[in-house]
Amino acid sequence: MRKPWPRTASQRFEGWRAEFERHRSHHAPTGRHFRVTSAYCEQLYGAHGGRTEATTLGDLGELAELEKRIVRSQQVVWDAHAAEVMAAVSEGGLEATAEALREDEQWIRRLHRDGQPVDVSTDAARWVSGVLGTCPANPLIRAEEIWGLWLSVAGARQICVRVRDDLILELVDAGSPRTHLARALGWSYSRFQRHLARLEEDRTDLALRAAAGQVPGVIGLESRRSARSEKA
Repeated sequence: MRKPWPRTASQRFEGWRAEFERHRSHHAPTGRHFRVTSAYCEQLYGAHGGRTEATTLGDLGELAELEKRIVRSQQVVWDAHAAEVMAAVSEGGLEATAEALREDEQWIRRLHRDGQPVDVSTDAARWVSGVLGTCPANPLIRAEEIWGLWLSVAGARQICVRVRDDLILELVDAGSPRTHLARALGWSYSRFQRHLARLEEDRTDLALRAAAGQVPGVIGLESRRSARSEKA
């Protein structure tokens, strides 16, 4: 039987909280020593076998498998984060821990419900160990630093999704059968159709905004025409 969470924070927890606040202030504005950068997200994407160029139906299937690998890494990092939060809860209780981490109590309950033992055989577990190697024995600090790693793995997944979605549109535009694309992704046809509809809607919206000069770094065709007219 699990030990019930304390109703009031222990003196030990109060020490953790004070140290955590100093840590957060020292590493403003993110509150953590770990930095989530595009370069590190790209590095993690590559560590999972990510590619930046994809052109074929086979590539689409590989991207689907790649995303699954990244999702598994996210779960390992999530589990490590949950373990540290639960270590804090064991001394601080639910309310005080949520307050210290600036999280909702339901979020912590979700971590308690969904967190699993960390799969130490994975690369993700080794990345977690690397992050924890910079941390004091304070679960509040350790939880926050690990969360930075989770955001980085999520960034790697976003890169994968972007490459995958660009390829979906390219293949559809080239006339590839949609049933074949759905099969390569391991999706039902209805799921693929819903996703494609969103992608096409987003592409149309982006084109309209670009034409109106509302996309930074992109000058719409109408804007160019207007500029040429003014110079004439």
